[in-house]
Amino acid sequence: MSMRFMIAAAAAALLLTGCVDRAAADATLAKGCEAGINAMLTDGMKIGTIKNTEFSPSPEGQGYRRVMLQAVATDGWAEEDREFVCVFEESFGFMSANHSAAIYQLRLSDEQVYGKSGKEILGDAQDFIRLTDAIREAMYQ
Repeated sequence: MSMRFMIAAAAAALLLTGCVDRAAADATLAKGCEAGINAMLTDGMKIGTIKNTEFSPSPEGQGYRRVMLQAVATDGWAEEDREFVCVFEESFGFMSANHSAAIYQLRLSDEQVYGKSGKEILGDAQDFIRLTDAIREAMYQ
């Protein structure tokens, strides 16, 4: 075998092993969404069990991904079935070598929405910082 061929084969193998597929990216988004929900739930509530997770392109447009978690929220005593929605801004690197995402919006309920709408922050700036910090820590550390 020629040296050029071996170098090309090694480079191709490195590129392929570094690829992030849609399933891996979705798993990271689900992990971040759960962390964001737990950071914003009040009254000692936390996600106890996740019953279902659904992923879809977001109505916000290209580059956005919607994650819907159906979960049991609990305070240690009472349990409540809830549905939560996270929308992430995301991008993949060249040849899907990497994936990055940032929270765009989190819906705990119709009345409780955190994140952004357009370029405007919804809710308190401190809440937004708490939300983004929790998600960043869960997804990237």
